Amino acid sequence: MRRGKSEAATVAARELGPVQRIEIVGDRRRQHGEAFRAEVVTASLVAGARVQDVARRHGICASLVYRWRRAAATADGSSALRLVPVRITEEAPAPTRSVPVPTGISAARRPGMIEIELAGGVCVRVDEAVNATALRRIISVLRG
Repeated sequence: MRRGKSEAATVAARELGPVQRIEIVGDRRRQHGEAFRAEVVTASLVAGARVQDVARRHGICASLVYRWRRAAATADGSSALRLVPVRITEEAPAPTRSVPVPTGISAARRPGMIEIELAGGVCVRVDEAVNATALRRIISVLRG
């Protein structure tokens, strides 16, 4: 004979007798110490590290890593993000090094020209067709 859900629960309660109270708490948040936070932030700032991978390795959400990075940057007063002065010019200045120009486009009229000035007087000029990965590598080498 088949029993319904409510009938099965009643029978189970009668047969098992009194049961200790079990409390299930699912709303409490884990507390992470400063040392753990610093370790995670340091691991996320290593060159080539992905925040998602660092978070997964430590068993936390990636948004926590971003939050802790922001907090660490504002706590010591030095932020990894800085505003830099930008000048918009009508024409791109002539390149100091020979840069291959696509056929049919003059150097002064290339659209989307970006000039990046690094410390030590190093200047990098790129246009909109630049490979972002290659540019990151070049800038990291020039900064190093």
